[in-house]
Amino acid sequence: MSKIEFVSHEFFPDDEYTKELVYICLDGKYRVAYVRKKTTNGGLFWSVASIGASKHGKKEFFPSFMQDSNFLEKDIKDFLEKRSWEARINSGVNSHTTSHESPRSMSEVAELEDMPF
Repeated sequence: MSKIEFVSHEFFPDDEYTKELVYICLDGKYRVAYVRKKTTNGGLFWSVASIGASKHGKKEFFPSFMQDSNFLEKDIKDFLEKRSWEARINSGVNSHTTSHESPRSMSEVAELEDMPF
């Protein structure tokens, strides 16, 4: 199992489809953005952030991160669903950002953590 650490979190209550953004760190090396999306029927799910591009006249979305293991994907989504990192946000322990001061880019996340990419 990979080591999964919380980096930052932000809510987007006004966005129609993207409700939350969480940066996690995998094995102390890789920063990955996961978003909580809302479907048209109201369901919520976690997914890696994706890039949208028009291809052959149709909009397609491409994941920005792909893991080779279904076990890693399951572990990440379990970590996000359990939301144990929320207690640390609320208590201020190990939380470098809050919804009021979230980074706007991965380089800002690195600056906050003092870790180069």
